[in-house]
Amino acid sequence: MLQVEQEPVIKCEALERYLGKFESRTRVLKGVGMEAMAQRMYAIVGQSGCGKSTLLYLLGLLDHPDAGKIWIGGQETTLLTERQKTQLRNERMGFVFQFHFLIKEFTALENVMLPMKKLDRLSERDMRERALYLLEEVGLFEKSDRLTNHLSGGEQQRVAIARALANQPQVMLADEPTGNLDSANSDRIFALLRRVVDEENLALVMVTHNPEIADQCDTILHMADGDIVKREDNSTLISSPAAEAEVTS
Repeated sequence: MLQVEQEPVIKCEALERYLGKFESRTRVLKGVGMEAMAQRMYAIVGQSGCGKSTLLYLLGLLDHPDAGKIWIGGQETTLLTERQKTQLRNERMGFVFQFHFLIKEFTALENVMLPMKKLDRLSERDMRERALYLLEEVGLFEKSDRLTNHLSGGEQQRVAIARALANQPQVMLADEPTGNLDSANSDRIFALLRRVVDEENLALVMVTHNPEIADQCDTILHMADGDIVKREDNSTLISSPAAEAEVTS
C-alpha cells in the first residue's frame, strides 16, 4: 500500500518585509521560508528585533509581505482579497496572543462563541455546546458564565486557547503564549497546547523567548537578522545554507 506524503498545513517561501519609508526603510524579513505539518509544534526563537513576530503576523495574514508567498491548507494567498483572507483566517486559523484580546464585557462562554458567530455556520445551540465542550477541555467549564476580567491571567489564557479552537482550525499561531505566566501555569498551558495539537490534528507555530518551552516543541526555528538560520528537529540540528555560511565565514 502506497503511503501518501503529508502536505504542509502552512508554508511560506522567500518572504520579504520592509518597515518604514525611503532612506529609513528597514528590511525586517530577508527571504524567509518554512513549512509546518499537522500534529507538530514549532517554536520560533531569537533575539528581540530579529523578525519573529513579523513572520508570525504574516503567516496569520494579519500583515502583507513585500515579496514571497504563503500557503494555508494548500491554498496560495497572494492574490486573495481582504474579505477572502478574513474568511480563510476564520475557517482555518486560530490565534493565541500574550495579552489574550478577550472582550472583558463578555463571559468566557461568549468569548469562545464569538469566532463561531462570525463564521455563522452553526445554530446558537450548537455553538453553545461546542464552546462549553472547549471550556471543559481547558478546565474552565464551571467558570463559563464568569466575565473574563474576573478570571486570573492563566484562566484568561485558557479561554483564549478555547476560543482559538472554536472553528476547528488547521493551524494555531501563538505569540508568547506563556510570556506573562508563572512557571506552574506556563507548564499547564504548554501541556494543554500539546494535547490539542495531537487531538485536534493541527499545527502550532509559536514565538517564545522561553528556552524550556522551545525545547519541548517538535521543531525549533532559530531566527537572526530577519531569516531562519537554524532548524532543530527532535534534538537533531539541521543548519540552513545561511547558518552554514555563518559557520564557514
